[in-house]
Amino acid sequence: MLTDRQQEIIRAAMEIIVGQGTQKLTIRNVAMAIGVTEPAVYRHFESKHALMVSLLETLQQSILPVFLEAKGNTGTLDSLFADLFHSLFSRIEANPAFALFVFTEEAFHADEELRPLLSRMLTEMIALMESLMQKAQAANKCRTDLSARHIAMTLLGTIRLTVTHWHLQGGETPLETQAAPLAASMATLFTPA
Repeated sequence: MLTDRQQEIIRAAMEIIVGQGTQKLTIRNVAMAIGVTEPAVYRHFESKHALMVSLLETLQQSILPVFLEAKGNTGTLDSLFADLFHSLFSRIEANPAFALFVFTEEAFHADEELRPLLSRMLTEMIALMESLMQKAQAANKCRTDLSARHIAMTLLGTIRLTVTHWHLQGGETPLETQAAPLAASMATLFTPA
């Protein structure tokens, strides 16, 4: 469990990355952002790497529950996708740092030691989406002529591109407005004929 100060440090790190990019994420800049000395930050995180690991774990804990919540949807494929996309896009829009989780390898590729963590996180996200698609296939709500994994990868790729485009545009248009049309398009592609 993170302390209040650790959560404050992580929020500051997220704001720096979103506002200025990962190259500006330094212990010095985090310390300045929260009005403490560098040694004060080091008391909570032994290195920038440790801070980045905690940041990624925090993002994962915020985003992955969206996929778990979607498992309870018993409606049509369109409603499943609409709920999933709306919930995911709402969280990302409320905290743009969550967009980092969707395209983490670009944001954190400079740290080789983070690769195993990033790989594990991506694998978990794919597995959760694949499980959703298997459930939909078992209920005959989703095409079975395609593997659940390939459908999951297509959906995650679409989510990633949508969020990346929104992020690169500076969030000019609400991300949430894209949830329903995107869900309808994906449902059209994957609902059985």
